[in-house]
Amino acid sequence: MKRLTQIFQALLGVVALILTTLVAAGRLAWRTIRNWWKYRSKWFRCSIVAIFIIVPVGFVALEAYDLYEDKYGRDYYDRRLSDNITLHSFSDNKWRVYDRTTGEYTTDKINWLSDVPENDSLAVYAIPEKRGYINTKNGAIVIDAELNNYSKAWVFSEGLAAVMKEGKIGFINANNEVVIPFRFDYSDECRMYDFGYLFHNGYCIMTNKDGDLGLIDKNGKWVVEPTYDEIWAPHDSGYRIIIKDSKYGVLDSTYNVVYPAEYGYVDILSDGFVLTKGGKTWQVDFEGNIVQPFMFDDTYYLNYPIGYNECGEIQYAFADFVKYEVMNSYGIMNRITGEPITPAIYSNINMISKDFFEVQEYGRYDWYLLDTKGNVVSTK
Repeated sequence: MKRLTQIFQALLGVVALILTTLVAAGRLAWRTIRNWWKYRSKWFRCSIVAIFIIVPVGFVALEAYDLYEDKYGRDYYDRRLSDNITLHSFSDNKWRVYDRTTGEYTTDKINWLSDVPENDSLAVYAIPEKRGYINTKNGAIVIDAELNNYSKAWVFSEGLAAVMKEGKIGFINANNEVVIPFRFDYSDECRMYDFGYLFHNGYCIMTNKDGDLGLIDKNGKWVVEPTYDEIWAPHDSGYRIIIKDSKYGVLDSTYNVVYPAEYGYVDILSDGFVLTKGGKTWQVDFEGNIVQPFMFDDTYYLNYPIGYNECGEIQYAFADFVKYEVMNSYGIMNRITGEPITPAIYSNINMISKDFFEVQEYGRYDWYLLDTKGNVVSTK
């Protein structure tokens, strides 16, 4: 124990000696620096003090600037709106309209700007919960979002633009005059075709309170009652696709029903329609005359077992029939004559012998046996 005490005292002495040496060296250094500083010129001393102040302040300022630029500065992803007007993007996901001829911004920061509509110069711009319009030719705000309180707005078409106020949709002209009063209901339901409340040939797709679609004219009058789930923009021929309960139909240019919404699919061609119904697809002209009585999407070879080889493996032969596809359903077609044996109403088809098929009913698990004329032989 006495030995440990002696060692501990020796260590304390060494630490005390080191501390004393450091204090003495510090005092000596301080005295040396103070004497050196005392005999320097006033200009020199001011310069040193300025350096010690400016360097850390400048470093902090640069760091602050970098942080600001990262969050709010330009990120240089720009959109050209017209010959002299550009949309500048910023790191905070905001935008400003910039006039290259004056070198100045024409707007404060905005949330987004719509695409420029064809044959027009007014685009929709957004600030939080409000919409307005900007002239993309000169960058000027022509319909102020802050002043008008439009909660939603769509691009102009045929001189009118749909805007929403207090939950109702109306239409304004380029002078911000209400042309069609705010009396239509807005629907945010996702649809196959985004109609955008645009006028085509004097008519616009419109929603009712239940989200059903119809057509209105430029007086706001219903010309097609809102009874459909989808109405598409008119084809070049003037015909429109209509959809109700996942079934397709067609309206003509005067909005009479040419084909009611009861088809599995309808495609409008330059000279007629392709119609699909009950597992069959065919083509007609605009007068309703059949051009092609039988059409399909694709075909697949069928084969059937004919026995075993010497290794015990099943051998197959190609059949005189193929499986044809219409909108993800299948039917049987004679490969030699090209004649359909069954409509495309099955989810799966296999050939189990030269004379029989097994087919699975679409949407169910039941299987049937058919002969080569499409007759049901048995169920299993």
